[in-house]
Amino acid sequence: MGKHKLPVAKLKASKKPIPVKIVTDSPKVSDKYAEEDREWRARDDMRALQRAKEIEADKARMQAVKAVAQKEMNNLKKIC
Repeated sequence: MGKHKLPVAKLKASKKPIPVKIVTDSPKVSDKYAEEDREWRARDDMRALQRAKEIEADKARMQAVKAVAQKEMNNLKKIC
């Protein structure tokens, strides 16, 4: 069998595509998520502050915190 050439049409370049700006109403949705995120962060910060107060009120825990902090400072002094 011989080689048969298939008819192939050459591709021609068409006009350049026109840039299109996509406009949506999504800012309203993202504003809602941003507001929820701010509220979640505020609630999380509140819990962190509550835990800090609980730790500060517990003398044994604060002594342990200070001991760990001292070790960390000593380790940093070795590096710096």
